[in-house]
Amino acid sequence: MKITSKMLYQELRSVLAPLMKLSGFKTTKGGMLGWKRPTTGGYLSLWFQCDKWGWNERWGSQFVLQFSIASEPSDAMTPTGRFERIGFLLEGFEELDELRIKNNSVIEHLPGTINHQLVTGILHDGSEYIAEGYKVDNQKAIYGRDIWLNYYSIEDVRDWAHYFEKNLLNYVSLFENEIRSEQGKARVRFDQMMSNVQRTKDVKDKMHIFEGYIESETDEEFSTDAVKWLKVLREIVSIG
Repeated sequence: MKITSKMLYQELRSVLAPLMKLSGFKTTKGGMLGWKRPTTGGYLSLWFQCDKWGWNERWGSQFVLQFSIASEPSDAMTPTGRFERIGFLLEGFEELDELRIKNNSVIEHLPGTINHQLVTGILHDGSEYIAEGYKVDNQKAIYGRDIWLNYYSIEDVRDWAHYFEKNLLNYVSLFENEIRSEQGKARVRFDQMMSNVQRTKDVKDKMHIFEGYIESETDEEFSTDAVKWLKVLREIVSIG
């Protein structure tokens, strides 16, 4: 049976609406399923969004959960203000890997997976990309990623609904109170550094920002990314 976005939202709403109402949230308007309520500094909103490409018989579909805090209620369910998707909100927490494992259990049973219909390609740098379908993620999830949650049947959707019934308010608290893991704090430092780089016009000044960051950053994942960017800038300077 084809699962439409409307059916997904209906199932999620039937389980989550009482919980959200008790927590002071009101339903938002629009085509997606979302809720909002006042918070310090504005309005907190969260919403579920279906994949725009819809559902198909081989691979089903997927959805994502997003959060935002904006100063105006009209900006609810938009990236305006502070915005985060679930895969980055849970960065560094065990819940992120639990989400990966749970999502893998859905992907493993998709008809496209069972019938070996995954289509992949190779980029210029030799890395693989997925052209059609979904692939089980075997790497432990520690650092943030843009994870979308798969479903094929109405049973999958109901299972996700009960998962969020148990966990959603905890995720709201993490976002609202800006509670971050050590990896999450490292991402904030990295993002702040990159913002400084983007605001700086002179290439050599950009290099100095990277060098200072690399010297002080204790997280190897993010410092390695900075080294790669610094290498690119050095190549630009050498060519110029």
